[in-house]
Parts: sequence; structure tokens; C-alpha cells
Amino acid sequence: MNENVLQPTAFSSLQESAQDKIRFLKVSLITTLFISVVYYFLSKYVMLFRVGELVCLYFIAVHFVLFILLKIRVQFYIIGNAFSFLILSGLSVIAIYSGGVEAPVITWFLCVIVSAFWYANRLSGIIWFVITALVVLFIFITDALDILPENQMPEEAYSFYAGVMVMGIMVYYFVVIITYENWKRRALIKMNVQHQELLSNHEELYQQTEEIVAQRELLDERSQSLEEVNSKLSGSIQYASRIQESIMSKEEELKKYFSDAFVYWKPKDVVGGDFYWMCNYGNGVKVLACIDCTGHGVPGSFLTIMANDILNEAAHYLKMSDPRHLIIFLDQNIQRLTSKREKGYVEDGMDISIIRVNEQEKEVEFAGAKQILYRISEGELLEYKGDKFSVGGHAIQNKRFIKQSFEYQKGDLLYLQSDGFQDQFGGKKDKKYLRKRYKSSLINQSHLALRNQKEELDKAFHLWKGEGKQTDDVLVVGIKL
Repeated sequence: MNENVLQPTAFSSLQESAQDKIRFLKVSLITTLFISVVYYFLSKYVMLFRVGELVCLYFIAVHFVLFILLKIRVQFYIIGNAFSFLILSGLSVIAIYSGGVEAPVITWFLCVIVSAFWYANRLSGIIWFVITALVVLFIFITDALDILPENQMPEEAYSFYAGVMVMGIMVYYFVVIITYENWKRRALIKMNVQHQELLSNHEELYQQTEEIVAQRELLDERSQSLEEVNSKLSGSIQYASRIQESIMSKEEELKKYFSDAFVYWKPKDVVGGDFYWMCNYGNGVKVLACIDCTGHGVPGSFLTIMANDILNEAAHYLKMSDPRHLIIFLDQNIQRLTSKREKGYVEDGMDISIIRVNEQEKEVEFAGAKQILYRISEGELLEYKGDKFSVGGHAIQNKRFIKQSFEYQKGDLLYLQSDGFQDQFGGKKDKKYLRKRYKSSLINQSHLALRNQKEELDKAFHLWKGEGKQTDDVLVVGIKL
């Protein structure tokens, strides 16, 4: 790896470690404190320079203040600026009383600018550069005008004074540069470690991305396969729906055999378990059935085909038209066909209502299994309840189905229906529509033509259901005699 890429170029690039910065600043302060103490003793006992002695005491006192500020974690730029002020103020006094611009202490003025750059920030370095230049200019002008105070440095100690100043600044920069380089080296190692971690994380992230991409591609393939399967299933179910509709007599056909008629058929799914069946036996005899098979959707639709075949066999081959006999025949055959399994029986069945209309005798015969026939005659609603047993299933043996009959008048209305309309949830409290509300709807709209009754039923159903889901298959067949 190219180290130049990670090489820090300035102090500001190494600010990632606050502890390292504190350590660097402590070493610098300890170095200048040590030099101040040495200068104090040299000024007092060797050079006999009273001003230097006092300035060194000032340096020592201010160093302890800076250590306190560092201890309480004052911001670095404040300490850096304070350190620069300490150096410039003290050194300026020494320069003024030891020869002006010719004083060897002038070489220490560079520390003011460097300290501001290192310990504070770039802006502080620039500001202290300007201030230091102005101070040096001031000393130069006052020295040129000969208005500086008298040089208090003994002449015989001047050479020693110059050597001590040069030696001191060399020691200072040596210690600070060694400390800085050690810090830079540690920072470089740390940055290399972090870089390696980033590379490792990048590689791991890249592998995870590859896995995600592969999983997404696999998911897309499976999604496409599911879409194809769903499309085929939807097509098959749509075709099954057309087959189911084809086994039921058209609404127009019902209108041919009765004064008027309507069929309100609304499967919960594409195909459903509710259907109606009709057969014209001739001589004014017609049979109409409403069947509600167990379940809905595809399972229910299979039962409707089974029931349709059984009823067709009874009507066309056995010439059976009695409602009670038709229910018994249907019950026996459903039980027989759904019991051909080794492990128990399939408890599939259906609720049904069957009527036979004899126009010559003006009579209606009815038999039902858990369904009700509603009749409206001269504005009055009459109920004919079917038996409490369902057709099919094996839980109940020895079922008894009873036939009921009544004479009708021209204009009477008959309604056969599954329980889907009455069991629909909705309304403000999300409750069932219920039989009472359903009977009121039939009576209130009985004066309308049957096609209008169908429209009113549809409006009532959707108004009650609202945005909710359809609960079950719905079938209502209405005829006018």
C-alpha cells in the first residue's frame, strides 16, 4: 500500500485522537517549563540578569495555569493562544531590556507562530504571525530611534546569553519535533489499521451485496414462476367459472317458464358453492332448486357440479319431480360419492330448497334442508321452513325430509335463497344483515318489477357491506307465478 496516501500533511489531519493531542501539548509545556526553570537559575546566578529572572518566574507561574486549563479540558485553541501570548509577552520584555532586535532572544519569537499553528488552529497562527511581526517592528523602530531602555544584560555575560538562547530553542524544537513525529507515526499506524478494517468491511459488504443480488435474482425467477402459475390458475378458474355458469339455467330461460323472474348470484370468489337448478317436466310442471354447498370457491364449485349431475339424473332418467324424493335421492348419492375414502368420511354437504310448480292445479310443493321458502301473497309474507338436516354428510343417520304444499294465486312471489345475503357482515357496527332485515327488504320492494327488485337487493347488499369483504357466496332467486 502506498504510505503517501495515508501520510498526514499537517497537525490538523491528526486530530482523531484527543489523548494524543493532550500528550503532545503536555510534552511541549513540560519542555518550555523546564527551559524556563533553567533560564531562571542561569539569569539569577550566572548572567545576573534581573529582567530575565522575573520573566522566567512569570513563565513558570503561567505554565501552571496552562496545566490547570489542560486538566479541566479547556478547548485546545484557547490553551494554544494563551501559550502564544505567554511566549510573546515574556520574550518581548527580555528583548527590550537585552539589546532590542540584536538580542539573541529574538530567535524564540518563531515559537509564537509555530505554537499557534500547532496548538490552536491555522487562523490563530496567521493572527499571531501578524502580531509577532508588529512587535518585532515596534522593537526595531524603538531601537533605531534609540528610545529603548538601557541594556541590562552584563556585557561579559552576553556571549553566554546568546549561546544559552540558541541551545534552548534547539532543545525545544528537538523535543517537540520528536514528540510530533512519534505522534504522527502512531496516527499513521492507527489510520492504516482503520483502513484495513474499512477494506475488510468493504469486502464483507461486497460479498453481502453479491449474496443479496443473487437472492434477488432467485426471488425474481421464483416470482416470475409464481406469476406464470398464478396466471395459469387464474385462467383455469375463469374457465371453471364459465363452466359453472353454463350448468345453470339463464335468467331469460326462467322468465320463459314463469310470469317473471330474477337471479341474484354473487360468488365470494371467481367460482362459488351456491347454484340454482331448474327442470321443465311439461304439462305445466316445473321444478326449481336453490343449493348452498359446503364452503365456497373451488371446493364448493366441485360440489355444485356433483349436485347438478345427480339432479339431472333424477329428473331426466328417473323422471323424479317430487321435491321430497329429489332431496332424499340427492342426500343418498352425496353420501355415497363422498364416502369413498379409506380414512374416514368427507363431511361435505349442502343446504337446499326445492319447489315444484303445477300450473294446472295452481299448487306449489316445497321441501327443504336448512333453507326457507318465502312467499308474498297480497302483500303478506309467508314462511315455509325446511327440515333441520343438511343434505350429505355422515354424522346424522335416519334423516326425515317433509314435503309441504299450498295453493297459489296469480301474481304470488316466491323467493329461494342461500344464507349468504343474511350472513353478510357490515353496517356501522359490522354485524350480520340477518333474516329480519332481509325479510323487510323483500316486503318493501315487493311492489316493484322483479328486475328492479334485483337492483334494490344489489344496492342494499353493497351499502351494507361497504368497504368490507364479502362473507360468503350469495344467491337469491325470485319468481312471479
